[in-house]
Amino acid sequence: MLVRTALAGVLLVAAFSYLRALDRVPVYLGWDEARFALQGHAIATTGRDLNGHRTPLFFHNTDPLIQNNSSPIWWQPVLIYLIAAVLRFAPLSEWSVRLPIAALAILNVGLLYAIARRLFSNAWYAVLAAFMLALTPAHLIFGRMASDYFCPVPFALLWLLCLLECIRTDNRWLPAATGLVLGVGLYSYIASWIVMPFYLAVSHVLLWHFRKPLRAHVDLTVGFAVPLLALIPWIWLHPDTPRDTMRGYAVSTGLNLTERVTLYWDYFNPSYLFFSGGSDPMWATRRAGVFALALAVLLPCGIWSMCRRNADIRRAVLLVGFFFAPVPIILALPEAPKYATARDLLAVPFGVLIGVAGVEWLITEHRRSGRIVAALLIVSIPFQFVSFARDYFADYQNRSGFRLDSANMRDVAAYVIASDRTARVPAVYLSKDLGTGKSVQWKFHLVKSQREDLWQRTEYLDVATFNSRDVPSGSLVVLDMNNHHLNDLINSDRCSIAHIVKDAANAPTATILRKN
Repeated sequence: MLVRTALAGVLLVAAFSYLRALDRVPVYLGWDEARFALQGHAIATTGRDLNGHRTPLFFHNTDPLIQNNSSPIWWQPVLIYLIAAVLRFAPLSEWSVRLPIAALAILNVGLLYAIARRLFSNAWYAVLAAFMLALTPAHLIFGRMASDYFCPVPFALLWLLCLLECIRTDNRWLPAATGLVLGVGLYSYIASWIVMPFYLAVSHVLLWHFRKPLRAHVDLTVGFAVPLLALIPWIWLHPDTPRDTMRGYAVSTGLNLTERVTLYWDYFNPSYLFFSGGSDPMWATRRAGVFALALAVLLPCGIWSMCRRNADIRRAVLLVGFFFAPVPIILALPEAPKYATARDLLAVPFGVLIGVAGVEWLITEHRRSGRIVAALLIVSIPFQFVSFARDYFADYQNRSGFRLDSANMRDVAAYVIASDRTARVPAVYLSKDLGTGKSVQWKFHLVKSQREDLWQRTEYLDVATFNSRDVPSGSLVVLDMNNHHLNDLINSDRCSIAHIVKDAANAPTATILRKN
């Protein structure tokens, strides 16, 4: 009873942390979030994606402001359909778009408890695992962003839970369910097409080790194959999808083997794991690591305990999952592969479980001194989390805002909408060099405000070849603050400055010009 009460408390803490101010933190809706939001909204309202395809299996990532825009990027469907499900009952907004990921983050906490309950003899270790995951900095950061980077994590945890049950019992449906989880997980994130087949191979190895019958292996494989059947009609109708995907996510040959190995080990750099959390301010506060600092001690202790002779083979899966997490990055070498925390998130739950094994090792092997050290480390986690959360919910939002939306399209939209209420704006022109994803962020805020009419009046503009005769008087032109053509447009008396947009840190981000 006491354990259940403690677990309920952990889940309440997680719910508060992951749902608090979800509409304002992160401070802006990032361009990827906007793309997922608009696709989900289109599915929820029309049953078709932004390109007019009815309930597609994959979503083409194109610029909605360019007619017949072509792109080699296809997005996985899980998050988009989750967002669409929420938007069937809630209006489009930052909180409704982020709600599915926040719910998955809370689910992860409960799943980790269930997994640890089967790996550790003492139920309090399971509570500790849930507690540590809920207070893990990287898990909180990405558990509040509408991005599919986070989506493979619950599938990995559900797979591990099912696998442990397969080992423990002889229920025939469990191997099939385990394979089915992995098969559906393929559609959660692009790297899952590497990760989930690897987990399938690990599952077969464990079933073989525990002498499960051939029937279990067959059921596991069939369960995995069932979701793949959806690929047959899709590829028949869209034969270019595999080629486009390979072109968009092709394995790079830019680094040799030595450089790839170096990159791999960088993902286990203590500075990255326990202090900075990465170099991209969109993915890390730079004042806390991927894990709580206490894991700098507990992770090595847990690894040591699992590498000893006669160690539990089931726990070896945790090591495999932890050290495999960066492999898809090393194989595919996406843009900016170094310290890409978002692409390394599968290391988080496995690392937390290994850390709990480290606590167990300290307590059981070192008695009094080990208990004191373990207690001090555990107590330090909530104290560090409070410090991290204070920064995350306040100053970090000012530091990271420019990476999420360098122009602050939310305030751009607010000004344009207010101007149009006063006097109709004939057209809105977005500078072509405004920045990545600005058209989808612009459209999100218009749809959110139910001003799709302004979207119909929006066009791209090449400022370098601006011709005032082609732009109706009273139209608005949106440029970033550093556009080197800005003075030319003002000095020629073709335009005047209507408004300067600033970000959360009160720094200028965009200029809105009005055609004279």
